[in-house]
Amino acid sequence: MEITSDFNIWLFVVVGVLIVFTALAIIATAIAVIRRLDAGWQAKETEADEAAFGKDQTIDNTTLVLIIAAVSTMIQGRFHIQRVRRLMPSDAPGGGWSAHGRAILHGSHVVQKKRPYPY
Repeated sequence: MEITSDFNIWLFVVVGVLIVFTALAIIATAIAVIRRLDAGWQAKETEADEAAFGKDQTIDNTTLVLIIAAVSTMIQGRFHIQRVRRLMPSDAPGGGWSAHGRAILHGSHVVQKKRPYPY
């Protein structure tokens, strides 16, 4: 009777260890797959950023001058515009939600107009 109970205990221990190491192997494999997928996604983002950097100007000079005139009318002072760019690319996923969030954020910033004389 003792031989059978010792055998059952060792069998239970071996099966338990195999189950634990099998689960760990599955988790390690899943992490390795996710890491490779993430590396691929980051490489694609880097390529897209490099491709976007080399693109030609998407805004014509007349529109740029009109934007500068509108900003100068708003600010009423000397300034230098460094660049004008789109907030959202046209092919961005989920553009509606993020565009609305940006509109709220940018709308919360108040630009004080410079007055020629104090009130």
